[in-house]
Amino acid sequence: SIAIHDSGDIYVTVYNGICVFDQAGHEKRTIGSYGSGDGQFKCPSGLFIKGDVMYVADLRNNRIQKLTTGGQFMQKFGQHGSVQGQFNGPLSVIVDQRDRLIVSDSNNHRVVILDQAGTWLLTINGNVSGSHGFQLPYGLALDPQGNIHVSAYGSNTIKVF
Repeated sequence: SIAIHDSGDIYVTVYNGICVFDQAGHEKRTIGSYGSGDGQFKCPSGLFIKGDVMYVADLRNNRIQKLTTGGQFMQKFGQHGSVQGQFNGPLSVIVDQRDRLIVSDSNNHRVVILDQAGTWLLTINGNVSGSHGFQLPYGLALDPQGNIHVSAYGSNTIKVF
């Protein structure tokens, strides 16, 4: 995943952390390391920057981490599982106009919406049959009206909510 800070710095997820590049493509620093501790990652897959805060979907740790763009750990949400408050393969994270976190919880076949404190607000369950279902949600995007667009790898679909 890739995100660009207001300063122009480019943040890119790599296997065990986040590399930060300047606009010319020169590596400035790496944030994080391999592991399960605060500010450590096991396959960060999704990245979203808002102001000086970055949100990282930490795939194999089954959580979302919130850090400053300088790399200081702030908060984490989730653990492995399938009930509310748990993730199984979060792949993407974005923040909407109301500062809610939207997470594609891929292996649970759902998209979840959290507030900034990590409180579970809503589940969009995709593991249903028919035209409303999706499997393995991956990519997330917001349109100007605030609608959530979800690309689902397992069902080869794009759904709008």
